[in-house]
Amino acid sequence: MSLRKPLLALLAVCLAGMVAVPFFASAQRERSYDRGGRDRSHVAGQFDYFQLVMSWSPSHCQHNSRGHNDTQCGVRRAKAFTFVLHGLWPQYERGYPEFCRTRQRPFVPNPVIDSVMDVMPSRGLIIHQYKKHGTCSGLRPSDYFRVARAWYKRIKIPSRYQSPRDTMFIAPNDLVDEFVQANPGLKPDMMRVICRRGNSNQLREIRICLTKSGRFRSCGGRPDTSCAPRKMFVPPAR
Repeated sequence: MSLRKPLLALLAVCLAGMVAVPFFASAQRERSYDRGGRDRSHVAGQFDYFQLVMSWSPSHCQHNSRGHNDTQCGVRRAKAFTFVLHGLWPQYERGYPEFCRTRQRPFVPNPVIDSVMDVMPSRGLIIHQYKKHGTCSGLRPSDYFRVARAWYKRIKIPSRYQSPRDTMFIAPNDLVDEFVQANPGLKPDMMRVICRRGNSNQLREIRICLTKSGRFRSCGGRPDTSCAPRKMFVPPAR
């Protein structure tokens, strides 16, 4: 899927401002090696591709007992959310970086938070996502969320997931097929479907893999097996 020229220009500017950090964290849980075998774990800006993560808001709200009054799940929320932006995660071919060291404190200004609240309706999540994942992109908060928002908006959500009023039971592969049909260039090995742990087989999120320039690409690592192949439970928008 080709990227529009304005978004390419935006990304070029953002990536040009990546922070180069000569720091290697100790006691890493995840590691990645370049072709020369050199460890490059958890260094800002050094990764292979992105995962654009979109969570199914009704599932989150159903299990989020602390969020009854928040902007995503509370009764006073602006709308009933479905697939919302959860994050943009730098990835290695094996594993992923997190909480990368940056020259500046990973502070997300209020104007940046406000700019994505309509697609990522949780202030706490926005701040956490930048600290854990955004710092590893090498992008400033404003650039990181500008790119994440643009790429999220570029994904076409199949019609039955836009505002469902009834519970659905859907096989994970069927959901993948619907997204593939709706988004030219996307293939089944370029996305993952994630379910909640346990016996519920409930849709939690999808992850779409993208190159650093925003093109669809295959996902690295092993396929996720959190979803049983049988039909999964997809709660309705409320």
